[in-house]
Amino acid sequence: MGTVQIRYFNVIFYLRIRTERELFMFQALGDRIEQGEALLMKDIVGWCRGHNIEYTHKFFYRKDFVLSANLWNFYSYMRFQIEQLFKK
Repeated sequence: MGTVQIRYFNVIFYLRIRTERELFMFQALGDRIEQGEALLMKDIVGWCRGHNIEYTHKFFYRKDFVLSANLWNFYSYMRFQIEQLFKK
């Protein structure tokens, strides 16, 4: 079907949606986020794994954030990457 995105501060998660069912589940997740549910990067990964949805993620520098915020978010992203590596 296609690829959808979830933006988490400086990180974009790319989810590969293959079926109508997966699209419906993604829309349900989007509704939860719009209602104010706070998700961490590990929550997004856990949701994707729990629903067998393929995903990738990428960090990007945001010009609308100050340098210190970009650095902190990069540190958080790298810590997340290391935690994911040890979980495998």
